[in-house]
Amino acid sequence: MLPVRPRIDYDFRIETDLLLLTFGPGRLPRAVVSSAPGREHIALPAGIDLDSETVQQWLWRVLVAALRRQAEAILPERLSCLAGTLRYHRVTIKDIHTRWGSCSSLGNINLSLWLMLAPSHLVDYVLCHELTHLREMNHGPRFWALLDEMTGGRARQLEREMRHFGHEKSLFLSCKVPKGGV
Repeated sequence: MLPVRPRIDYDFRIETDLLLLTFGPGRLPRAVVSSAPGREHIALPAGIDLDSETVQQWLWRVLVAALRRQAEAILPERLSCLAGTLRYHRVTIKDIHTRWGSCSSLGNINLSLWLMLAPSHLVDYVLCHELTHLREMNHGPRFWALLDEMTGGRARQLEREMRHFGHEKSLFLSCKVPKGGV
């Protein structure tokens, strides 16, 4: 039996220290999005059938689009602040289901839009993890020493916390959120 995604209705909300995303009833025949960095409200079309499977699939796509907008508004700026003197080529927000982020040897950083579900200290851990790959591409002892410098000696603790967070959120997202490390 496949896991079931949470049903999106007027009470559905995602609330973290980086984001408040809500759905609610609207008066118009179309959805209306109110968006600002860290806040997103989707007023659903009047008379929408929230019990329809087709509508639920559409609402899930709306949710993903909202998370992408928020991730694009918030994550690149946080990455830039944490980078200090480290230079990366570009940052891209993707609907990545297998990992929270990645860093290529060309200095391109990819981040999962699902990071927006995480508490800010874990988001910052993932960003620091990817920035550390700009100096050390593998996960050897030097990598962890550098990441410890960026996280105040808490790299392994934060990795375990992120792994636990990923497991909890995978239940929410029908096992599509990254379960393992970064």
